[in-house]
Amino acid sequence: MLKNARKQKILDLVDRTGYVTLEMLSQVLATSESTIRRDLTELDQSQKLRRLHGGAESLSHLRYEEDVAEKSVKNVQHKLRIAQKAVSKLKHDDVIFMDAGTTVAMMTEFLLDFDNLTVVTNSVHTASALMDKKIKTIIIGGAVKPTTDAVTGNFAVQQLMSFNFSKAFIGANGISRDGGITTPDEEEATVKRVVLGQSKEKFILADSSKLGKIYFAKFAEFDKSIDIITEEINDLHSNT
Repeated sequence: MLKNARKQKILDLVDRTGYVTLEMLSQVLATSESTIRRDLTELDQSQKLRRLHGGAESLSHLRYEEDVAEKSVKNVQHKLRIAQKAVSKLKHDDVIFMDAGTTVAMMTEFLLDFDNLTVVTNSVHTASALMDKKIKTIIIGGAVKPTTDAVTGNFAVQQLMSFNFSKAFIGANGISRDGGITTPDEEEATVKRVVLGQSKEKFILADSSKLGKIYFAKFAEFDKSIDIITEEINDLHSNT
């Protein structure tokens, strides 16, 4: 296959699937991975896709986000394991923030036997679940994003800046050493960024499908100031 035809085929695959791996492209195009790497580098340099370690993704994919119903049924067992590990970090009298991530929301399944726990959240769904469990809950006010049930906007940010948290539990769409910790929506990224700045301990909850992904809005660097909890036996940490 000629180079230009091969590169167009790569773009077609990336646009259709959002993300491709070197191995997949090599098999589909019957071309060596070294050749594919050069093609991806050239396409990245011409701003036709974003080159990632082990593959590439569509530029439009950087802002694509599934709605909360779609997210909630994916990788459920992994998310439950992550949520249970996150709850193990809690202590009595904690004042915590739980954002609108679907993995973070699953923490409510395990929030038992903590005295004087206070939870602040920007998630309509999570606030309701916490109230059902008789947990002291503060929900941030502002505009609700329909696809994720997340409260965002200037009013939400202003309220958050008046609080301090012992721990923050934040969801992420992408985690990458090069791209940092990211999400498709800049307003949600602003909320996450502010919360992390107001928290003594910071936890990112993300299943392994998020690793290596990059999205439009970066809200944190990938460094040792933040603990990343995955479903793996050992948590992913920035110094590994």
